Amino acid sequence: MQLRLTRRFGPMSSLLCVALVAVVAALAATPAVAGRALVVGVNEDAAKWRAGLSSIGNDLNFGYYRVTQGWQPGQVQLSEPDTASIATALANAGSQKILLNVFGSASTAPRNASARADYCGFVSSVLDRFPQISAVNIWNEANLAYFWKPQFTSKGSSAAPAAYEALMARCYGTIKSRHPSVRVITSISPRGNDRRHAPSNVSHSAKSFIDKMGQAYRRSHRRARIFDAWGQNVYGPNSKERPWMRHRRDIGEGDYPRLLSYLRRAFGGTRQPVPGQKDVRIWYLEDGFQTSVAAKRILYFSNETDHSVVAPLGTTSRLDQASQLTDAVRLAYCQPAVGGFFNFLLADESNLHGWQSGVFFSDWTPKPSYQALKSVIAEVDAGRVNCAKLRARIKRLGG
Repeated sequence: MQLRLTRRFGPMSSLLCVALVAVVAALAATPAVAGRALVVGVNEDAAKWRAGLSSIGNDLNFGYYRVTQGWQPGQVQLSEPDTASIATALANAGSQKILLNVFGSASTAPRNASARADYCGFVSSVLDRFPQISAVNIWNEANLAYFWKPQFTSKGSSAAPAAYEALMARCYGTIKSRHPSVRVITSISPRGNDRRHAPSNVSHSAKSFIDKMGQAYRRSHRRARIFDAWGQNVYGPNSKERPWMRHRRDIGEGDYPRLLSYLRRAFGGTRQPVPGQKDVRIWYLEDGFQTSVAAKRILYFSNETDHSVVAPLGTTSRLDQASQLTDAVRLAYCQPAVGGFFNFLLADESNLHGWQSGVFFSDWTPKPSYQALKSVIAEVDAGRVNCAKLRARIKRLGG
């Protein structure tokens, strides 16, 4: 089953805070050259069927492919087709590592002990079969009803955060008992409304979801962690929004200080280290900036639903995918508790209702942003990201 991730959940724009003082202040605490590790990866299910991706990965020198894997209730072993798909992904990835994102439909989310045992046993069995897999996501954007139901009980009380905490706990123990080196990672959407009767996107905000996960963790009196990295998606409300912009409710890269404060309040003083402690970090698992496809329109079908796409490369406009992506990677590098940044995608989806945020067009010809991504990854690998210069850029462009 192909599970190419598509992100279209309707108009969920946040109110933006125009004051960027806190972002600049947060970066100011970082040395001009941070000298720290950042994993850069891409979300790309084409790894499961497209040969030759290893040469692209080697040229860009990114660290991970993040690929999806479906699950159904009662399933405890991979099917033969899925076994072949993962084997192909590992072969196509070459020297790049694989982060496997395992989830099913929202109505099949594992919400009781039996379902959790099946799901976590399934994930562990995949790792038994493919010990080369380096990291796993436990489910996908669990704070959205699009991926996890129910978010709230029939009486209106919160349900999803505690259920997801229980799943993380069960899977962490199951996986680590057999595969101690595999990183176990959460998956949370940047948006949520905390409204059980919302007409669409019934969901928890990141703040509410994290708070309630922390409460459930504390009530469990657990003496072990439940995640090795906090997986947070950080899409802005549109592709033209600068990566450092701050929001009142949503979580983007610019909301790093607020996200860190939520995690510290939820898990501080427990056996679960917060990002920045020990080896635990925040991983930005999905971000992306959609481009116009006018030059290649014949390759695409349907109609574009995003009215804020950026140019593949700036000409008369100063805003383009190359600069957006470069700024986003540099910003992640300059945030000390962040350990990963993943672009969504490597190549565009051909359906314009999907995402055109790859550094390749849908026919796998490179966009100008390809070289920009290659250059910024080289900066990261060499420890040459100049955070002072980035602060100056934020100050100049943010106001």
